[in-house]
Amino acid sequence: MHVIEVEGAPPASDQPMVLAIGKFDGVHIGHQAILERAKEQQGTQAILGVMCFWPHPSWVLARKEGYDRWLTPFEEKVRRLESHGVQRLYHVHFSRAYASTTAEEFVHRHLAKLSLTHVVVGFDFRFGKGGVADANKLAALCREVGIPVTVVNPVEENGTKVSSSQIREHLAAGRVEAAEALLGRPYSFVGKVVSGDKLGRQIGFPTANLAELDEYVLPGTGVYAVMVEVLGESDDSVRGNWFGVMNAGYRPTVGGKEFRLEVHLLGFDGDLYGKQLRVSLLRRVRSEKKFQGLEELRRQIADDVTFSKQMLGLT
Repeated sequence: MHVIEVEGAPPASDQPMVLAIGKFDGVHIGHQAILERAKEQQGTQAILGVMCFWPHPSWVLARKEGYDRWLTPFEEKVRRLESHGVQRLYHVHFSRAYASTTAEEFVHRHLAKLSLTHVVVGFDFRFGKGGVADANKLAALCREVGIPVTVVNPVEENGTKVSSSQIREHLAAGRVEAAEALLGRPYSFVGKVVSGDKLGRQIGFPTANLAELDEYVLPGTGVYAVMVEVLGESDDSVRGNWFGVMNAGYRPTVGGKEFRLEVHLLGFDGDLYGKQLRVSLLRRVRSEKKFQGLEELRRQIADDVTFSKQMLGLT
């Protein structure tokens, strides 16, 4: 995929292109419907492009809590979009200055220079200064420059519109299966294994302590059954996918003060320090709680492992 970083207006292009526009945070099933409609308009000559915005407008304009994090940070978004056939990505830097762009300027000075054969957006697309222009306004302005627009109807699950904000709410509440249904895949994030206090090893359940997660939306506190992929590993005994049990929380039994993600890989016996892990959330096992001591904690973790193995069909 060709990624173009954009400050202000994008560079002119003479390559025919169908362009889908939106934030695409999560690349969930609603976004996938937009991409599929865009593909239908491609024909044989046009490439498939996406225009998305960063940082999140809700963070830039309102400092909305949690919106400095993403369901799909940049590298993850690129990977997901590429898997859906996107060939060009306009990664637009959203700032307060950019937010002052009028609807007319966005169409006549930004889109009109891109040799677009079609534009595709979701039904709730808003743009222009103050977010006052909607998808109908986009279609009207694009007609002035000869660009057809398709507006994609909402995708619903159980009578509710699929949205990135809804997925965020599910993850915060630990409803990872509901998040998976809206994403079309288990929610995942990538972290680096760093040294911890080695408490898990002391009680018989060594864990990988994950760091470098500042860009990701993280799940609410609790214990989760997960799938773990060890990335960039050539050793056959380490690489590949492993089932695991992950604790997300503050470790109240040992007086923890900071939120941590610690993963125990089932059946794994090796060194993970410094490695990158992709963790996919499969099911929430239980809430985080404070135990009377390490022995009670050890017994509970053993029960968590047994339950997870049963749930995953490993016993």
